[in-house]
Amino acid sequence: MNEIRVLHVDDEPDFADVTAEFLERDDDRFTVETAFSGPDGLEQLTPAVDCVISDYDMAGMNGLEFLEVVREEYPELPFILFTGKGSEEVASEALTLGATDYLQKGSVPDQYELLANRASRAVEQFRTERELERKNELLEKSQNLADVGAWEYDPETGEAYFTDQVYDIYGVDRDHDPSPESDIERFYHPEDRDTVRDAVAGALEDGEPYDIEARITAADGTEKWIRTRADPQFEDGVCQRVRGTIRDITDRKEREESIAQTTEWYRTLLDGAPDAVFVVDIESGKIRETNRAATQLLDRSREELVGLDQTKLHPPEKAEAYADLFDQHVGAGGGRAETLGQEEVYVVDSSGERIPVEINAQTVEVDGKRYNQGYFRDITARRERERELKRQRDRLDELVTVVSHDLRNLLRTLSASLDLIETDDRASLERCRRTVDRMEQLMDDLVNLARHGETEPGPVGLAPLATASARATGLSEGTLSVTTDATIVADESGLRHLFENLFVNAVEHSAASRQPEGTDAVARGPTSDQSRSADAVGHDSGVSLTVGRLDDGFYVADDGPGIPESERERVFRVGYSTSDRGTGFGLNIVKQVAEAHGWDIDVTESADGGARFEITDVEFADS
Repeated sequence: MNEIRVLHVDDEPDFADVTAEFLERDDDRFTVETAFSGPDGLEQLTPAVDCVISDYDMAGMNGLEFLEVVREEYPELPFILFTGKGSEEVASEALTLGATDYLQKGSVPDQYELLANRASRAVEQFRTERELERKNELLEKSQNLADVGAWEYDPETGEAYFTDQVYDIYGVDRDHDPSPESDIERFYHPEDRDTVRDAVAGALEDGEPYDIEARITAADGTEKWIRTRADPQFEDGVCQRVRGTIRDITDRKEREESIAQTTEWYRTLLDGAPDAVFVVDIESGKIRETNRAATQLLDRSREELVGLDQTKLHPPEKAEAYADLFDQHVGAGGGRAETLGQEEVYVVDSSGERIPVEINAQTVEVDGKRYNQGYFRDITARRERERELKRQRDRLDELVTVVSHDLRNLLRTLSASLDLIETDDRASLERCRRTVDRMEQLMDDLVNLARHGETEPGPVGLAPLATASARATGLSEGTLSVTTDATIVADESGLRHLFENLFVNAVEHSAASRQPEGTDAVARGPTSDQSRSADAVGHDSGVSLTVGRLDDGFYVADDGPGIPESERERVFRVGYSTSDRGTGFGLNIVKQVAEAHGWDIDVTESADGGARFEITDVEFADS
């Protein structure tokens, strides 16, 4: 752990003490030294200080004046203006004078946390750049001189000297006569010429060394980037010579441009993502990157989010539980995306409002460091739709219960009243009774249709449930053959309705096809969802049924007359029936049960020429 030494300059001792306490408590790397004026701060400022935090409105020497003096000796040292009397004008001037950052004071802990984050980030960047510069200098000194051209210019005589490498960079022969002014005009890019001329003039007139990068066009037309350095040498106030180096840095510039383009491409992709994205350092738990969707979701700026501990995204009382959830699903993962938990996860926006989110996350490794990459999707609208659908289902269930109860009472009254009627017209009475039975059947179908929208899946054996459904519908012994012992994941009640409807549909269609001429034909069509008694379907059904397994489901087949291909798309429609006994709901209920499970259902011809209903996309519990 690298210590961060901070010099805090503020003329209010109490505020300075509070700031120091917050910083040291937020990050144990901080050691804060306090000065109560600009001059006092200059006395305490040493190369050991990693960052300066200064107030603006101070007596004697204000923060900007203090900044100017600091920059004379420490031009790159991180300097944050932390002031209570801020304005855009002050901020602009501070940044112009070389301040690293600008932040207004606040009374809430979050402001001190933000200050700590910015100070830490500034120091890390400063150290990285300083280390990179040191390594570059060491690298340059250790490289073979063939990679670097050296030159010397004598302003008194106007003579210049190039090493061979300089001639090669410019692409000229060794008989080329070097001259700063003519070479600048000939080789350097028009947009860079003034920069180079000003640097040369500063070296010759004021003894200012320079280190600049510029574009050139070599004699053969090749465009290059070069880095040139100069060190003027003066005696008695007069420039005697200027010595320097020049290096072809085209490859480096191309790499930098490629990196910049990749970074921009990555940023564009990240900001174009519809979901909020958070990239978190697993070791520290700090957010290292985010996107525009995240700032919109939380109504917080990117600067506020980057550097924040990931637990601060969530309600305080849930932070630890959510962290454990991340570790459980993602922390030890190998890059595979995981959806976090089944329970609702919340984030908190800038106003404190809780927002339900669905999180998909995975672990990624970059340059040996591991990160959690989380995609947060706002599911507020989805949750509201689910609640509204539940309210609608509850209201529908209540309505169905009330209506079915009242209608049954009316039908019972009507049925009893028919028994009291004395008449010789028995055919009319039987027709009335059949009408009452059909109304009860239709009402039962409507109730079941309304209640097949939800499932409670669990392991269900196909063989025992199909056999029980056959008994419930009054099929004769031996009518049903089950050729599978598979166990599937299904709602048992819904699957029972599916079997019963398919069995009854097969029996009634087979019976209709066998009626003699002159009787009322009963063509195949959807019937009802109720478990038929022996009187309804008959023990001697005259049809054989088979329940068997498919690779991804099961089927119910019969050896009846089948369903014409032209009618197969229509049989599942609500109200469709060619039978004078059908309600038009039976096979629609079969389809509703299948869809409630997420299954597909299709009808085709069986091996015996009858109908075959195939239910696919089924999950097997024993697979």
